[in-house]
Amino acid sequence: MAELRYAYYRRCQVFRRGGQQCKAPAMKGQAVCYKHEAQAETEKRREAMRERLALPPLTDLKSVQRAIGRVAQAVAEDSIDAKMASEMLHRLQNASQMLRHLNVK
Repeated sequence: MAELRYAYYRRCQVFRRGGQQCKAPAMKGQAVCYKHEAQAETEKRREAMRERLALPPLTDLKSVQRAIGRVAQAVAEDSIDAKMASEMLHRLQNASQMLRHLNVK
């Protein structure tokens, strides 16, 4: 019965984690709503950033330091945003801690 109130317009075709369909109306000529279109664009942009900033394999602490330098350079050149840089630096910090832990033993 609750789904009938959404039957008079085309709904966004994105399904949430719980399996429920998004209740927002789809944009004209699109299958998704404004919010999900923006999320898809953001994800495409972030994926392009990840591809442009391909970091080397993190095998030792020097490679982690080089990767941190590349992230800092990318921020300075404005080729990645602050959120992406924060995420990458957090992961590099975790990698550094794991490498230090492995080198101690």
